[in-house]
Amino acid sequence: MRIDHLAVKNFKNFISLSVDFEPGVNLFVGTNGSGKTSILEAINVAVGGFFYPLRNSKYQRAIYFDEIRIADRVRTPEATVAARSKDIPGAGWSRTMRSESKANDSKGNAPLAAFSKHYFDEYFQDPADRHIAPLIAYYSTQRLFKDSNVSEKQKYDAAAGRMNGYLLCLKETSIKTVLEDWLFNAIVRRASKYANEIDDTDVILENVEHAVKDVLSYALGVPEDQKLRIYPDPDFDNQLFVRYDSEHDLPLEYYSDGFRNMIYLIIDLVWRASQLNPWLPLANFNQVTGVVTIDEIDLHLHPRWQAKAIAVLQRLFPGVQFFITTHSPTVVANFQNGTLYVISGNCIERSNTEYFGRQINNVLRNILGAADRHKPTQDRLDRLFNLILEKRKDEYTTEYNLLVELLGKDDIDIQKATALIDMQDILNQ
Repeated sequence: MRIDHLAVKNFKNFISLSVDFEPGVNLFVGTNGSGKTSILEAINVAVGGFFYPLRNSKYQRAIYFDEIRIADRVRTPEATVAARSKDIPGAGWSRTMRSESKANDSKGNAPLAAFSKHYFDEYFQDPADRHIAPLIAYYSTQRLFKDSNVSEKQKYDAAAGRMNGYLLCLKETSIKTVLEDWLFNAIVRRASKYANEIDDTDVILENVEHAVKDVLSYALGVPEDQKLRIYPDPDFDNQLFVRYDSEHDLPLEYYSDGFRNMIYLIIDLVWRASQLNPWLPLANFNQVTGVVTIDEIDLHLHPRWQAKAIAVLQRLFPGVQFFITTHSPTVVANFQNGTLYVISGNCIERSNTEYFGRQINNVLRNILGAADRHKPTQDRLDRLFNLILEKRKDEYTTEYNLLVELLGKDDIDIQKATALIDMQDILNQ
């Protein structure tokens, strides 16, 4: 399952938009209000057609009435999202929300609905079936703080089987409580069994633990042989603890927002992929395909995490198509093996420039359109360089000393100015 082409009309702030996507990671940048989140929401609508035959709100993602574009204080007649995939036979599928009826027209979903109906009927009904189910999930900016109100029946619906991996997968809220409850029960269950009583729950739990350990090892440099523990502590109302060394043995809620954000994201993804394919060990996750959308992957992350966030996902899920937004130049400067898109003025363009390995300042200026230094300070630096080039020594010496006091001698522009001044002194000898 993947999205190769997306077209929208009168959807949120877009009048009309058409764009081709690539497998792997598709990364979107743009200013606030440019439409990055709207692109993700449109992709969610397109992917939501996969669940149309199920007729269940736990999985659906329709176009909402308030997503129909408003022009000149009047709501347009309808909003449409259309998509194509090389994995789905036919010319594509679409969904339309009409202003007058306030109803979704899903007739355009027929090609995808036929494909997915066969998929669910043939592959999900037989417990012994081993077809790999696609991973589908959306992570909004609310993922850390807005938890879904999930009923007990939804949490542990044994009859749903593998379908539990799609629980509320396209909703903007998280299922943090579901994950914590599941982990608690899985850990308790494992501790109470004999070693040879291995079942799907144990495989899923091991996948989660190994994934978290891999992330900590890769992103934070935690030694791979370090014993990681994820466990509920009865002395603290069964809060979920994460321990990866003697100094880090705390409830997950005590860690920073950025740390929790990344760990919950990984746990959720691995849990879903494992629920959908409960026989599959983490080492074979390269077989998993699917579509995952993540809004602001840099949310609350320290730059050290930002630099490796996308690479972590690529390591765990190389076959999944990711659609990710970011405001972070650190994310862009460390992004490789994917496609970068710039959104501006109701348009989206694929960047033909490779920004991997570039300086953060370069990304700020050329991709994010932001100044890399406070403008009055930059004006003073520009004046300093002009004074040096014009050989006005008394003036540039005064300005240089003032800027050194302000910025320090290790500032890159101060170092350049120092080198120019030294060169002037040598030439004047």
